[in-house]
Amino acid sequence: MGSCCGPREPAPSLISPFVTAAAAPVPVKKAILICNPVGGNGKGKRLANEIVLPMLEFAGVEVTVLWTEYSGHAEEIGRTAELAGVDALVAMGGDGTLSEVVTGYLQRAKQPACPLGFVPSGTGNTVLHEVLGEPTVGACETGVRAAVAAIIGGRTRRVDAQRLEMTSVDGTSQKTRYSINTVAAGFAAEVNEIAEGRRFLGPMRYSISVKTEALKVPWRAPCPAMLTVDGAPPIRMEDVFIFACHLNKYTGTEHRLCPQAQLDDGLLDLVYTNTPLRSILTVATLDELVKGGGRHVSHPAVSYQQVRTVHFAPDVPSPLMVDGDHLGMTPLTVSVAPAAYALFTPEDPLPT
Repeated sequence: MGSCCGPREPAPSLISPFVTAAAAPVPVKKAILICNPVGGNGKGKRLANEIVLPMLEFAGVEVTVLWTEYSGHAEEIGRTAELAGVDALVAMGGDGTLSEVVTGYLQRAKQPACPLGFVPSGTGNTVLHEVLGEPTVGACETGVRAAVAAIIGGRTRRVDAQRLEMTSVDGTSQKTRYSINTVAAGFAAEVNEIAEGRRFLGPMRYSISVKTEALKVPWRAPCPAMLTVDGAPPIRMEDVFIFACHLNKYTGTEHRLCPQAQLDDGLLDLVYTNTPLRSILTVATLDELVKGGGRHVSHPAVSYQQVRTVHFAPDVPSPLMVDGDHLGMTPLTVSVAPAAYALFTPEDPLPT
């Protein structure tokens, strides 16, 4: 890593993605598969037809396939699909598609007794990497097969969601949405927006974009903000470089931003910079520490807490990245929705 990073702190220990044990298996006989056919640069439809549907049908599962046709369609299906008699509502896509389905599902007036299943067919598939304890980058077949096997296995855990209250992208209205992974502002949101224009680079677009945007740090506009955590008195911060609230450990494919996060612990993992950052070297150091297993949590410029509510209000409205997509603007209020839904999981996944 080089001498720029200073003394080498040990990486935080690997911990299970879950606190609770999986429930006893329940047979899955009927499922709805919501699939983004263009996920993973077009691999979604092929993987659904060549792997997912044959595996489910071989296991005796009757499957109805609903292909998404536009942005927000997965959320609409999650909110309106008829689930009477359905044993599994399965979302296949990247983190954004899964996030849409969960948002629609949790907006139902009456919560159905139907577990959710996730199948990775996006580029990074951050959440599934932790749920399965298997490689998922680039919609790899190993991850797809592991996800379907977990659904067929019929074991579930109740996992958390983040309830987000924020301003719409155009700034005209308030909106409520649920998140399965992360909501971020500052540098992370800026990098994600740049990376979206570099999809041709595949999963490496995140790491490459961090490096190119870090070169602009000395000239970056400051982001003064107020931060309120768990109802305590607000904290004034003169320049927020990183702000992220997580349910799981990773953002992107390499960045273990919240190493103590677990998907069902009833907590939000909050990480933010507590001092202005204007040095390219410092930003490069932090990036290497994050990718070094989460060693950034020992850096004096970083604050890391496990909380239940967060209110983040920059002086100037700032873009918010929600599960990989630019979906809103600050001010932002985040609250944990503990045990929000049942998710099909392996019995004992390896920690990532």
